[in-house]
Amino acid sequence: WGVSFTPTGETAKVAALEVESGASKGMTVSVTPPEGVAAGEYDISCSAVSAEETLDTSLKVVITGSYGLKVSTPDGRLSFDAYAGKESDVTLNVTNTGRTSDVTLNITNTGNVDLENVTLNSSLPTGWTVTYNTENNMIPSIPAGSTTEVIAHVKPSSEAITGDYVNTFTASCEQTQSNADFRVSVKTKTVWGLVAVIIILCTAGGLGYVFRKYGRR
Repeated sequence: WGVSFTPTGETAKVAALEVESGASKGMTVSVTPPEGVAAGEYDISCSAVSAEETLDTSLKVVITGSYGLKVSTPDGRLSFDAYAGKESDVTLNVTNTGRTSDVTLNITNTGNVDLENVTLNSSLPTGWTVTYNTENNMIPSIPAGSTTEVIAHVKPSSEAITGDYVNTFTASCEQTQSNADFRVSVKTKTVWGLVAVIIILCTAGGLGYVFRKYGRR
């Protein structure tokens, strides 16, 4: 903690001053709490000391809470692959489709006050769905300075075409909120493409056989 004194009407900080007999002087006391101090009430004892006596007074400082949330992932990457119509899991830290893609979210309380009832939401393209491994998509409590890990099950629309999409995950409570944008690379199944190629090759082969056998007749 830091404490400084400034005479009323002046700007320079002092460690001592003179007061004439029968007079009085005002004094501004500036208190600077340390970074990260917990919310609460604190007593600051101040004294005026002269050659003959010492006068004490106690000042009360009320530190209000600072609130903050951060959504990230364990490895810091904000992208994942998914397949159309298949679920993908993503691990989210709040401090990736029949196939599953998981996203892990890290939800971090960056403030100095415990946060209660942190709700998880998402903004997805039309036809996409997401569920979380938490009851009612909510984290009951995140202590100050701690991180909670959440799995988000993301399922792209079965009609999604190959390409990149943006998914936004949001963690919010009464006091604050945070969000993170994820780039999702959607891939479609190649089985039907392979089938089409095989059909084309078989057709070409059949036509070649017919032309070789009947071409001169």
